[in-house]
Amino acid sequence: MATRRTRKWLNVKERKSKFAVRQTTRSEILHVEEEGYIAPDADDNEEEEERVVDLTQADIKSSVDLFSAQKRFDLELPLYGSYHIDYTRNGRHLLLGGRKGHIAAFDWQTKKLHCEMNVMEQVNDVKWLHIETMYAVAQRQWTYIYDNQGIEVHCLKVLDRSLHLEFLPYHFLLAATNEAGYLSYIDVSIGKKVASYNTRIANGNGKCGTSIMCQNPSNALIGLGHAGGVLTFWSPNQREPLVKMLAHKSTIRSVTIDQTGTYMATSGVDAKLKIWDLRNYQCLKEYRTSSNGASTLAFSQKKLLAASYRDVVEIYKDLYDEESTSNELPRYLLHRCPNGSSASSVAFCPYEDVLGVGHDRGFISLLVPGAGEPNFDALEANPYQTKKQRKQAEVKQLLDKIQPDMITLDNSVLGEVDRKAFVRKQEEKRNNYNFVKPKELIVQADKKKGKIGKRLARKTQIRDAKLKEYLQQQKLKRKKTKN
Repeated sequence: MATRRTRKWLNVKERKSKFAVRQTTRSEILHVEEEGYIAPDADDNEEEEERVVDLTQADIKSSVDLFSAQKRFDLELPLYGSYHIDYTRNGRHLLLGGRKGHIAAFDWQTKKLHCEMNVMEQVNDVKWLHIETMYAVAQRQWTYIYDNQGIEVHCLKVLDRSLHLEFLPYHFLLAATNEAGYLSYIDVSIGKKVASYNTRIANGNGKCGTSIMCQNPSNALIGLGHAGGVLTFWSPNQREPLVKMLAHKSTIRSVTIDQTGTYMATSGVDAKLKIWDLRNYQCLKEYRTSSNGASTLAFSQKKLLAASYRDVVEIYKDLYDEESTSNELPRYLLHRCPNGSSASSVAFCPYEDVLGVGHDRGFISLLVPGAGEPNFDALEANPYQTKKQRKQAEVKQLLDKIQPDMITLDNSVLGEVDRKAFVRKQEEKRNNYNFVKPKELIVQADKKKGKIGKRLARKTQIRDAKLKEYLQQQKLKRKKTKN
């Protein structure tokens, strides 16, 4: 430690961090809720998984409580499909975007409609922003931002012909890919364009598709799938991809990553579903699927995987179980869309056992026991927050905003001391401000040692003379008192 003040500051900081860890450990006692699950009867000799797959949504709805049964519903919208969907981070609000221009935002639990409109233009994707009062819509020409009343807040002309959107909540960055293969980043808090890279030129693997884009929640990297089966991960700080891997031998159809950033699922035209470990980028499991592979994939908070094959939606469980040696897909539930409609978008609702499916003729809300996290952190995402709490949370998010230059492949680097940068800054100080080295200071002090010594000696002589005079006066006073 350079100074005593720095040592004291670091000790206080260490005590606070230890106190936070203890409080977090103690708060886990309050997490008494457990996730739901399906427990089939064990009377027969059949396998449990086969009996669970045979269950329909009507069977599940009749077995749950009334409040949970209301979460199973269908919206028939045959004129404006196919639909893209998105849930807010607290899982309370739902956003629908029809291919033919229909947009609707509502509280899907109370069925209270916030706004509904038709933009009279093709809609490629929709995405909630940091709060439920703002959302982005990728339309045919440009990308627009609306509020929850349907009023246009801003038109992002820098994001033209966008195909897919991803929002980074901790960085306030809206990422988009367009028809020309460009990946662009917009800081929605200040409305400034952060970066834009041509992924097609950088890789030579073809432009990105409509649904071949995802984000890694752990390090905020954007993953893109290309026509040659190559998967790349991008950061706004570099023009080249940080990771470039061959995931499939054919075109990639869909990519998704779980919340912890540990596992990734990819599907390709080669009718294969692969589970990857992102810690070492190795393939853990490889499954054979029907038709041309899954068109959309989505992970739940409890590691369930939803995949859509035309009009069929399948949910898998324990996909990356290392002890299992079977190559068959561990199907958990299965549902078929009505009237043969093809599923265009699937998403699990956070903190709820619900799977949302957008298809050509509307929207379906499915009950999937064991999908959501039962215990939530009210400071992170509160499903029951009030209007005042939402305003305070927005201010806190802006104060805790992370800069884009901190997006890296390895998050552990952020906690280390950048010694090279420290040495470089010291050299700049020496060059720009005539910084005096400690050795030079010692030499200069030695040169002035003679003058300083004479001054101190003179002060000492004066002090001694005054003390001697004071002692003589005291002695004279004592003699007078005796006489």
